[in-house]
Amino acid sequence: MTEKRSPSGERYPGERQGLGLFLEELRPVVRHELGTDSLLFHAIEKALTSGQLGALRHARALFNSLPRDDRQTLQAGIVATPEPAPERERLLDDYGRREPQPFVTIDSDIGSGADPTPQIALRHELLDDVALRVLVRPGSLPSGVASRLREIADLIDQDRRLLSARYWRAARIEIVTEEGPSEDGRGSAERG
Repeated sequence: MTEKRSPSGERYPGERQGLGLFLEELRPVVRHELGTDSLLFHAIEKALTSGQLGALRHARALFNSLPRDDRQTLQAGIVATPEPAPERERLLDDYGRREPQPFVTIDSDIGSGADPTPQIALRHELLDDVALRVLVRPGSLPSGVASRLREIADLIDQDRRLLSARYWRAARIEIVTEEGPSEDGRGSAERG
C-alpha cells in the first residue's frame, strides 16, 4: 500500500508548519532539561534552521524515541508557562461582587511523594455559581491529573454522600455537638 503525499511532500496538510511550531516550543525546554550538548537539541536546531521536512521529522522521531518519563517532563515544560496573571485589584473587585457559595472541595497532590488520600471539605468560595469546576495547576503532567481525577470519580461513586448538602449539615452539627475542633481548628468534616 502506498502513502499519498501532497506535492510538497507532506503526509498531511500543515505537517511542516505543525512540526516547526512544536519544535520551537520544545527547544527552550530541551535546552533547559537536556542541555545544548544533547542530540535532540542539535536535531531541533538543524530542523528549525533548515526548515526541511526530513529534518523536522527526524527531530520529532528523536523526541518520540526518548524514554516516557523524559518525554513527559519535556511536554510538561511546554505547557508550564502560564499566561500573565491579571491585576490583583481587578480580581478582588470581581470577587467582591460575588456571594459566597458552598462547594465540596477535593484537594490532591500528584507525583511520587504525594499523599494518595485527597483532602475533602465543604468550603464557601467567592466563585461563579457553577456545579463543577476543576482547577489544575499549569505544568501538571496530564497522565497524573487524569489518573487522580479517575480516583476522585471512583471515590464519589463509592460514597455519593460526599456531594450531599444534608451530609455536610449533619457533619457540621456532629462537629459542634460532639467533637469540637481539633488542634488545627478544623472539625472532622473539614479534615477529610
